[in-house]
Amino acid sequence: MSRAWSWIVPGAVALAVSATSAAPGHAQRPLEVTVGAHAGGSIFTEFLEQRADGGERELVAKTSPTIGGSIALSKWDFSEVRFSADWSGTEIEFQDDSGDDSDDLDEEGLADVNLVLAQLAIVRHIMARDSPISPYLLLGVNLGVWALDENAGGEIGAEEETQVRFGASTGIGMRFAASPRMGFKVEIDRSTIGNPFDGKSAYRIGGDTFDEPSTLGVLRLLAGLAYTF
Repeated sequence: MSRAWSWIVPGAVALAVSATSAAPGHAQRPLEVTVGAHAGGSIFTEFLEQRADGGERELVAKTSPTIGGSIALSKWDFSEVRFSADWSGTEIEFQDDSGDDSDDLDEEGLADVNLVLAQLAIVRHIMARDSPISPYLLLGVNLGVWALDENAGGEIGAEEETQVRFGASTGIGMRFAASPRMGFKVEIDRSTIGNPFDGKSAYRIGGDTFDEPSTLGVLRLLAGLAYTF
């Protein structure tokens, strides 16, 4: 089982269990729909590592802006089911990883890449969702669509410029009530998602690659608004 599926399977099981047993012992309320919009940034782990010119270099994506929206459904005081979709646009580059603080193997501007990340998550509030301050935890499963926009003369090749990968997320957040229906939230989550440079019809780049993980991590720092109908 790949590392991606090792996250997805238990994540999906936990998601299903949470969905069927959310907020036991609490009376259900009428169905509430919450829509939200958010923005922030995404930090990526490395795609692969190579040996080059007597040293080592890693292929990475720059920290990127992230924007997105969400819709959540709930009939409970403490839990909700949330679907969200985010866009992150970044640039791929080589960074010297020889361990001597050298930048001789740095190479910027290899290609632009976009990531659209769709997430289905259970959000479990520690205090009631309509409390003035409500911290929460989340557990979700993801579908990620990587879209390569290669620059002319770039080193990255692809049979298909769009790669679809799967993964899972965990995170924490805080919602601050501005009114009975409007809230401000901050959130940090970490997704493990399939590496677009690994697998069938994956992106390709020349060089002496010695480490190509099947998954990479995406750390997202987000802030936004949410309104409940």
